[in-house]
Amino acid sequence: MKGCIRISLQRQLYDIKNEVTALATVSKKWRRVNSSLRQYANTVKSNIKQCPTISIKPTKNIMQLIPSQYVYVKSLVNPQCNTVIRTFAGCSILKNNRCNKWQLKLVASDANNQHPYIIGTLAPTSRTGNSGAIFVPYKFSPNGNNLILKAMMEPAGAGGGSINYGYDIIIQNNKQQLATSTQHYLAPANAHFYANNTRVAYLENSPLLPNYPQPGGGSNNGKLVIKNINNDKVLLTKERTDTSYVIKEINSADHTMTITTTHHRFGGKCPRMEDSLDCSSRTTTEEKITLP
Repeated sequence: MKGCIRISLQRQLYDIKNEVTALATVSKKWRRVNSSLRQYANTVKSNIKQCPTISIKPTKNIMQLIPSQYVYVKSLVNPQCNTVIRTFAGCSILKNNRCNKWQLKLVASDANNQHPYIIGTLAPTSRTGNSGAIFVPYKFSPNGNNLILKAMMEPAGAGGGSINYGYDIIIQNNKQQLATSTQHYLAPANAHFYANNTRVAYLENSPLLPNYPQPGGGSNNGKLVIKNINNDKVLLTKERTDTSYVIKEINSADHTMTITTTHHRFGGKCPRMEDSLDCSSRTTTEEKITLP
């Protein structure tokens, strides 16, 4: 009986070891060939150099928090050089030597690689149409507390090509730690970051204005929003019936934003209905507004 148990345990250990090896192999391949991860590697640079005391490679105590099949991708440090986020990519479920579930795992630590903790897992997501994306760490808020994520879009099928999920944000929980459970929408892809990245201004869809034709991820630009990235609070909204906006210029020096405001009119030849913005009669004015 003891011999059978020993053989069974040896077989299980063998299977586990070989599965981990296979998972590590496909994880390395995914990091190398996945278009979104390549884009991430090329566009979001590790900024460790601004904090010379921080090591680029993850240390042993950090690696111990991550399953062995995950491979290191990128490091991001906050402006205060006291928090480092390290991103690992990997496959969590293998089926017939192909990955069934890709994920990114995030680990935070202090500048000395001490007190590491797992922020959480980011998985590929599909939010609308035939589109898909991986949200990846992009930059910290200037106060170093919040982590901005950027959507790296996957190649889309029919109807998904123009969709971009933009930016999400991860904020600190009640333990003063970053956690993916707090992840939520920050801004669309064409948002304007300004005031040393403490503010973000953007236009989004408004129910007070008909929509543009679909498919696609376009907005009717009927709502102007400004947020404080440091505390994740909305500072200003501008929204009126049958009105759209364009952000032309942000002047941080004199704390103004130049916008154009377009009022749309609908009638017999262009009734107010879905997809009627292309035929509306319009009056457009330009104005400067004071930034909050």
